[in-house]
Amino acid sequence: MKILVLTSRFPCPPLGGDRLRVYHLLRVLGRDHQITLLSLSSEDVPDAAIHELKTVVEHIEVVQLSTASSFVSCSRALFSKKPIQTHYYQSAQFEARVKHYLNSNKFELVLAHLIRTADYALLAAGIPKILDLTDALSLNYDRAIQFGNPLHLQAMAQRVERKRVRRYEQRMLPLFDRGLIISPVDRNYLNRYVATDNVVTVGAGVDLDYFTPAQEPVQKNSIVFLGKLSTTPNRDAVLYFAEAIFPLIQGQIKDARLNIVGIEPGRDVLKLDKHAGINVVGPVADCRPFLQRATLSVCPMRAGAGAKNKVLESMAAGTPVVATTIGAEGLDLQPEKHIRIADEPQAFADMVVELMRNPELRASFSHAGRAIVEEKFSWESVLNDLRLLVDSFDKAHRPQPNRANHHQNMQ
Repeated sequence: MKILVLTSRFPCPPLGGDRLRVYHLLRVLGRDHQITLLSLSSEDVPDAAIHELKTVVEHIEVVQLSTASSFVSCSRALFSKKPIQTHYYQSAQFEARVKHYLNSNKFELVLAHLIRTADYALLAAGIPKILDLTDALSLNYDRAIQFGNPLHLQAMAQRVERKRVRRYEQRMLPLFDRGLIISPVDRNYLNRYVATDNVVTVGAGVDLDYFTPAQEPVQKNSIVFLGKLSTTPNRDAVLYFAEAIFPLIQGQIKDARLNIVGIEPGRDVLKLDKHAGINVVGPVADCRPFLQRATLSVCPMRAGAGAKNKVLESMAAGTPVVATTIGAEGLDLQPEKHIRIADEPQAFADMVVELMRNPELRASFSHAGRAIVEEKFSWESVLNDLRLLVDSFDKAHRPQPNRANHHQNMQ
């Protein structure tokens, strides 16, 4: 089956949840189908990244997105009801290339990743279309605006964007044959204001061969937070943990140490490095040693939507996880068996301290965590529902044998 995939960012290297999801989606679907990837990118894409994807994708084209032109496009959002981010990713060149591919190839399916590419996919008249929302973005904004200074420019923009995104999700979903969402929580949220009969849950996954338990002993009393540090939910989570929870831990375990690992830390996150016991590691080529050597991993999310890859990656590495309810959301994990969950700072701190002081308890969570990701969260297992969905489109559009001719040939 010939599939055109549209993305707003080049998915390799797979850093960040959205690129990670597309990378494995391409890898799994590319085994059985002919994939053409047309991707926007605001950064130069290394030849090595393109070469890596060409092992699973038949054809790749990258259209450069100028930051200057994107901001000019965003200025038009003042006179529009569309989400600001759809304006940011507007590109006449990208639109022209989409039209070119649709006119010169007989694609049987178009898959658009995130609402940023939804308008481009609608250019494909008469072809089945899938919109991978990944998260309910409106839910993300609903939660994010609860935190931070309401008079801050970013908070004001989020309030505007929340209304626009909700209307856009409501308008776009019925125009696609199928929508994909990462969590049943997000699907239920969307169902409050738009029918989700055509929405399929395709969850989060983890590379079990890449993330494995360490053989050497862990660093005593060490905590790791992993994530893209420029996103509002991750930024809020790490600041909340460092300021409200970590001091309570240090009050009980003086040599407790927190390593903050992830790309794009802002000034407020970088300032945490001045705090006793906190090390802002920032971007690393390989996050696995930090996960494998940590006594435990934390996911203290208060905002965000979808499911958290950092939780699955920690568990695959054999590292126990303490999370908030939102941090563990969408993964169907059993509290006090696979993961520890607390929403109040003192309760969260107490769970961390208990794990630090109890090697047997850590070992129990480590083994149970690895076992459940092996059972339920390999990318091959998670994306099997998507493979079946794509196969159903393939069968529906495959030419059927002429029964009359068949009957004559049997005479």
